[in-house]
Amino acid sequence: MRLIVACLALVPLSASGAAAEYESEGKRDPFRPLSMMRTAKPDPITPLTPLQRYEIGQLKLVGIISRVEPPRAMVEDSSGLGFILTPGTPIGRNGGVVKDIRERGVVVEEWHTDIIGERHRKEIVMVLASDESEFQP
Repeated sequence: MRLIVACLALVPLSASGAAAEYESEGKRDPFRPLSMMRTAKPDPITPLTPLQRYEIGQLKLVGIISRVEPPRAMVEDSSGLGFILTPGTPIGRNGGVVKDIRERGVVVEEWHTDIIGERHRKEIVMVLASDESEFQP
């Protein structure tokens, strides 16, 4: 007994009756990962400062000196090691920079790149807690 298999290809026809053609000129390849589509060169690798090795959430704001120019703040890690911040200090793993130091907090600006390569700004405010219990639910 012989088994015969026939394959039919369905080709869409245009209004004139000819086979429709797909023009890929100027369109992205749907099978190429988005991460490979970046055309911008990556930033040159520079050594990280100790503050850039922490996530911002791992640091605790413990002090602010606001009546000096430039204002300063102090953060510490979980082991009690302290770091001094001034506006412009790089901080965090996501390329954050101290934008502003206020009386009760520090504003950190981070830039995130989404999956399609667009950059978005995110502000994180580190609040000075005089009493730890005031920030617990």
